[in-house]
Amino acid sequence: MTDRNIINFSFGSNMSTARLLARLPQAQLLGVGKLSGYRLTFDMLSTDGSAKCSITTCHPSSEVYGVLYALNHAEKRRLDEIEGSRYHCRNLAVEHLGHGHVEAWCYIANTFIEQQLPYDWYVQHVLAGAREHQLPSDYINAIADQQHDIDPDTTRREKELAIYNF
Repeated sequence: MTDRNIINFSFGSNMSTARLLARLPQAQLLGVGKLSGYRLTFDMLSTDGSAKCSITTCHPSSEVYGVLYALNHAEKRRLDEIEGSRYHCRNLAVEHLGHGHVEAWCYIANTFIEQQLPYDWYVQHVLAGAREHQLPSDYINAIADQQHDIDPDTTRREKELAIYNF
């Protein structure tokens, strides 16, 4: 089946089109989305021991921005494998900016960490996506200000950042 009838709302590292397309080369970018009543966090425990993005319910005026992609069923299964069991995949009503609301799948953490920071390269993925899709400047600044650790695995860091031309 090749129908692209699954919409994914990416609010973390997959906001970066280069990052998402490196994982799912045929995914189709739909545009920017906004989820009200949630806030972006960097508190999901990753398999590499660092923190990654999640979202949590918050004050109704809170907002999480992200990127919407159209996927087919095979791509959705692949993304489920990539994201792993540390996330619950939930279908939520997301505002597709300029187009109204859509039902979109997103990955919400189920494994949390309080004492660990994200690695520098991970924050760079999130920041690259936020800048690429021209999210609000205060949102971009909050991501840029996110505390992080330098990944001691320099090979992993280089591999993660190889998709960018800097």
